[in-house]
Amino acid sequence: MIFGTAGHIDHGKTALIKALTGIDADTLAEEKRRGITIELGFVFLDAPEAERQVVFIDVPGHEKLIKTMVAGASNIDAALLVVAADEGVSIQTREHFEILQLLDIKKGIVAITKSDLVDSARLHQVSSEVQDYIQGTFLENAPIFPVSALTGEGIDDLRSAVVKLSGEAGERIDSGIFRMPVDRVFTMPGFGTVIAGTILSGEISVGDRVDILPERLSSRVRGIHVHHQKVERSSLGVRTAVNLTDIKKEDLYRGQCAASPQTLFPTLRLDARLYLLKSSGKELKNRTRVRLHIGTAEVICRLALLEKDKLKPGDSGFVQFLLESPTVALPGDRFVIRSFSPLITIGGGVVLDAYPTKHKRLDDYTVSGLEKLEGDTCSVVEQMYLNSGFTPQSVGEVALRTGKKESTVIEAVAELFGEAKLIQITPKERGADKDMRHIHIHARDRLCRVIIDKIKDFLVKNPDRVRMPTAELRSQLQKVADFETFNAVLEHLLNERQLLMDGSEIRLAGYSIELSSKEQKWARDVEEEFKKAEFKSPLEEEARIKLDIREDAFKKIMSFLIEQGTLARLSDKVIYHKDAISKLKTIVLEYIHQNGSIKISDLRDELAFSRKFAQAILEYFDSEGVTKRVGDAHVVD
Repeated sequence: MIFGTAGHIDHGKTALIKALTGIDADTLAEEKRRGITIELGFVFLDAPEAERQVVFIDVPGHEKLIKTMVAGASNIDAALLVVAADEGVSIQTREHFEILQLLDIKKGIVAITKSDLVDSARLHQVSSEVQDYIQGTFLENAPIFPVSALTGEGIDDLRSAVVKLSGEAGERIDSGIFRMPVDRVFTMPGFGTVIAGTILSGEISVGDRVDILPERLSSRVRGIHVHHQKVERSSLGVRTAVNLTDIKKEDLYRGQCAASPQTLFPTLRLDARLYLLKSSGKELKNRTRVRLHIGTAEVICRLALLEKDKLKPGDSGFVQFLLESPTVALPGDRFVIRSFSPLITIGGGVVLDAYPTKHKRLDDYTVSGLEKLEGDTCSVVEQMYLNSGFTPQSVGEVALRTGKKESTVIEAVAELFGEAKLIQITPKERGADKDMRHIHIHARDRLCRVIIDKIKDFLVKNPDRVRMPTAELRSQLQKVADFETFNAVLEHLLNERQLLMDGSEIRLAGYSIELSSKEQKWARDVEEEFKKAEFKSPLEEEARIKLDIREDAFKKIMSFLIEQGTLARLSDKVIYHKDAISKLKTIVLEYIHQNGSIKISDLRDELAFSRKFAQAILEYFDSEGVTKRVGDAHVVD
């Protein structure tokens, strides 16, 4: 259970922690010289009776050190709000408390320090002031303890309350993937570089490899310490120090994040719900430059307001952060924003999508999608598939993008699949449920329209064709959808009879070439030319020249006649009229009936024409299933 202190400078936060634990959280020489906290202090409470290990994070109270305070408060479980009895609720008390609320802290305790410096009337006055101030907040029912670090008054009661609250902490949601924002970096003599932080999910063991983000550094875990004790592993919610190998202290800093390899990736955009504090004092305009505090990092960025042109104090809205340097985050992460200058906390909220595309502002579809990301697990998972478009996603990929457990995503995918909202792309026999890739049904329907439009475009550009080569269609779409997705959607179109497959070519169902009146006359002339030629069919170019038809019109007419079944193309240079085909079929079958089989030379001699025609005829009948080749002979199949 991690408690974070909060309160105005010189209200006695560090002294209170020392009174509770016996340990001074201020370790820097400058802190002791100046008498103020500058860096985060981490102190463990020795309380064997506590259900959970209790850790205090002591934060600076100075207004110029709010950045450090937010880094310390970003991953705490409960707050210890400190108000000095002699000064009451002060400027940084208010800013710290607003930050705690923006970070969605749920539990806490209030300590009124320096009670030995005031009389009972003043103590009652401050207690009432604090009670009024926290009304309607997460601390409204929290116990309030007047204490004195100097005399020890109230310290035992406060310590008992801390121990009791540690047993009431809710379980953190664990995605199962190790993630730890870095809030301390130091070197340990004899060990080397150490990073420390609170593990947000998963676990880490000695020997594991970790990525340090956003720089994408890689290192191996040499050792792990928890509560100053060497351990083999550490897990969710535990303050942990990790000794790394093969990495320099100079390459590390507060604001980075340690994670399991290839599970988190740097981002330059974040979609979020932003709450603007009433105390911010003025409207927030689109493209305003702000300081984003997320995890332990501070990133300068601009705000794209997605729903409106301005956000008024006290309002909330969907935004996209356009980061000036990369960071890492996951949906559900809380954040705080401060104005670029002067440095004032003006709002905060929750991340909805850590890897969004650039959005069109004031767009209903964008807003609707972000609303889904605020919904239940099924809504969030469905929107992730919608956002992925034609790129299929596996359960594992969606789990990484949402920060949810794979088992939770598997359940959501099964529900969405059962509701016919998702289309499975990966064949079932290819792997486990977590490896199955899906796209949203809307993406499939859009890809269907893209495929049909591509075929129509091909037919417009090739008016003499009624089919498009499948390989050419796939080639045109290779940057739009991968091979597996293309095949799955094409199969759907074939099953729905919107498309028809003819060998290696594909056609639109019901599509045919339309001829003008002049072209129809030419078509009758062409048909007659091939009909009277019977078995000694003319070459196409010869027929075109003889009939004096334009080349483009002739190609279109030939395609039309072949498509109608009036003519049949047996090979590149052999085309017969349907009547000739019918007569040839009778001749071939009678010959086989009498002789058992027929060869190319047999047909050539039988009809006294060239081998070219005989070969084309028999290969055509083989392809039509009339005959079957056995060796160099052809028999009835």
